Amino acid sequence: TESKLFTLSESTRSVVEALAEPVTVRLYQSRDLLEAAPQLKVYSERVNELLRTYSEMSNGMIRVEIVNALPFSSEEDRAIAFQLEGFQLSATGERGYFGLVATNSTDDVQVISFLTPDREQFLEYDLTRMVNNLANPRKPVVGVIDGLGVMGREEERIPPVALIRQMQQVFEVRSLVYDAEQIPPNADVLMVVHPAGLPEKTQYAIDQFVLAGGPVIFFTDPFAENSPKNPQNNVQYLFPTSDLNTLFSAWGIDQVDDRIVGDREMAIRITGFAGPNRVVTDYVPWLQIRQDAFNQDDVVTGTLQLMRMSAAGGLRETGQEGVTISPLIQTTRDSMMLDSIAVRRRGDPKDLLDIFEPEGVRQTVAARITGMVNTAFPDGKPADPADFGPEPGEGEAAEVEEEPQIMTSVKPINVIIVADADMLMDSHTVTEAGAPSSSNADFVTNAVENLAGGGALIGLRGRGLSHRPFTTVEQIEDDARGRYFQTEQQLTVELEETQDRIAELQAQGRAGGDFQLLTQEDQESILEFNRRMLTIRQELRDVRRALNEDIEALETRLELANIAAIPMIVIVIGVLIALWRRAALRRGRRSA
Repeated sequence: TESKLFTLSESTRSVVEALAEPVTVRLYQSRDLLEAAPQLKVYSERVNELLRTYSEMSNGMIRVEIVNALPFSSEEDRAIAFQLEGFQLSATGERGYFGLVATNSTDDVQVISFLTPDREQFLEYDLTRMVNNLANPRKPVVGVIDGLGVMGREEERIPPVALIRQMQQVFEVRSLVYDAEQIPPNADVLMVVHPAGLPEKTQYAIDQFVLAGGPVIFFTDPFAENSPKNPQNNVQYLFPTSDLNTLFSAWGIDQVDDRIVGDREMAIRITGFAGPNRVVTDYVPWLQIRQDAFNQDDVVTGTLQLMRMSAAGGLRETGQEGVTISPLIQTTRDSMMLDSIAVRRRGDPKDLLDIFEPEGVRQTVAARITGMVNTAFPDGKPADPADFGPEPGEGEAAEVEEEPQIMTSVKPINVIIVADADMLMDSHTVTEAGAPSSSNADFVTNAVENLAGGGALIGLRGRGLSHRPFTTVEQIEDDARGRYFQTEQQLTVELEETQDRIAELQAQGRAGGDFQLLTQEDQESILEFNRRMLTIRQELRDVRRALNEDIEALETRLELANIAAIPMIVIVIGVLIALWRRAALRRGRRSA
């Protein structure tokens, strides 16, 4: 109950209750697999219970079927056809399945190939997303404003980066002009990449898109290492810096000016050059981000393993009322905000390590922003220089009628900001052979998919786990186990020391050409040690017995509390009612 495992969110209720067409969900659940993997049993019970809840809530629009895919059966053939992940149960090739296949009336299909307990906290999200996708089977449209070249250049036959090509399998990705005056209203998600020198009119268009409820993911950068270089000077970048602090400030967040995040613990080891000398060092602006850095409660980052960023910026809250800022990716406390000029200089890579002084705080490099906000342009749409000219004559109308400005968001905004754009490039996402080298692409796909779900998915967060250990019992075990291992370690050390002493004495005897008997003192030492060893073994047994007694006593108290609590409450209530009736009867007699 603490993690609300059995209470569906309002987002799920709105998706399920709004279903206009039936959805069939088939749970392929091999009984033999659950018997062979007991750890799946508890999880399977939760999956079954949750599916029943979805079905009951839908008023018959969601039909759930449990399929036991026996080996070599037609059900197994269908499981294989849907590409469910099978697990070998025996040497004869029999396989078991634990996955979901959902279909709608137009034969659209959504598949979860294996219901892994690793994603248990996101089970409701996965199920609701599946239902929502079947209710809205159209591919989400993602509009991209690209200032880094991730979309490629068709005229030069340069393809999009691998990450965009992966996105194109799931979304309809469209390139938008860099100086767009309006974001297409049919765009489900806007993706803005390295907006260096983005025109004010385009910033205004983004502002209005966000206030109208449009979700956006930004990739800004204090030093985009993949930005174009000056053809006349190969070491000079043309547009290395981007931020949209005009917009961000209105949403309660800023990208720190002229600073780059460095982290010693996350630093990637590189081979570089200091003049003619080759050096190997940890390069603090290049980050290898592991699981501890990700927000485990957000569906975008909760299951990521490893990401790579280079010369990322830091995001800081500005204290905007009514706005919630949730960090998605953070550094360790062994981090520092580096001067961007020092990083761009690209001298001896060890220099940055030499001047490094950790600030003791975790820097945020990616965050989610939600809440009600006002426009970043309270004075109206910024004037475009091209608009200056003669006023329309009398009786003449302007060619385009301006849309009225939205001053306050019509609903809570849904924005993700990532302070690094280089993370989208192939050098950060795939190997030379094209295999994934990080979770960067998964992060972007998760984020865009979550944003595309709009209000249906934004309210969903990670839940707790169905496995809830007795923490007090575990604490008792840990304490006793600590004493147990400490005593055992002491015994082991004494044993090794005595064995070394005996071996040393025997070696001395053999070295003299004749085996020498141990002295009386040595023999007494061995006897004493044997007595000590027996004593310590008894102590170990006592510790183990005490450990078991503590646990059994606690379990007994818990059982008594659970068994006796309700009857005791009933008895107390009964006694109170009896006393109240007796008092009422006495009052009645007196009045008579």
